[in-house]
Amino acid sequence: METVETRNRIHHVIDEMSVEKLEAVLDFPEDLQRSSEDETALLLSVPGFREDYLEAKEDIRTGETVGFDAIRRDV
Repeated sequence: METVETRNRIHHVIDEMSVEKLEAVLDFPEDLQRSSEDETALLLSVPGFREDYLEAKEDIRTGETVGFDAIRRDV
């Protein structure tokens, strides 16, 4: 996919999001921006990372998540 097409898709999706979702989504690109190129390359080189990320994103979108209280351990 070309850079311009990718950016256009991102802008279209962003334009449709609520403020709450935008705040949640912003964390990932900010983390990538803060990371060095080596760290980003390492993250993206993890086998299955992109697929897992997209799956997690879909789970969040559809509400298929587990609340913190359900997994929290009292230590």
